[in-house]
Amino acid sequence: LDFNGAFLCVAVKEGSSELLHLDWQDDPNAFAWIVPVGKGWTGGDFCAPQLGLRVPILPGQVLGALTRRLIHASIVVTNGRRIVLTCFSDRGTLKKADQWEEKVLEQDIYLDL
Repeated sequence: LDFNGAFLCVAVKEGSSELLHLDWQDDPNAFAWIVPVGKGWTGGDFCAPQLGLRVPILPGQVLGALTRRLIHASIVVTNGRRIVLTCFSDRGTLKKADQWEEKVLEQDIYLDL
């Protein structure tokens, strides 16, 4: 699958993360994409208390959030099996990529394709 650089990392978890938290290693300016898969679960709603939001994410849906800036958690999954793919960009990886790009741009390198 080619997501054209929308994210660089994927975390996989069964169930939900019920504790309020920030994703400290995420890049603060890049969205994390939350993709639940499975059938027949109850619970697992995405909660963002700073915004007063509780959002159910159903199979086939994707939620984008700035999870480094937005305190969040999920409601416990009480029934069924729910696997969550969280697609994100690690801030350290993006920082290294920016440094590499700066070095490349400082040089007169041309690719003869």
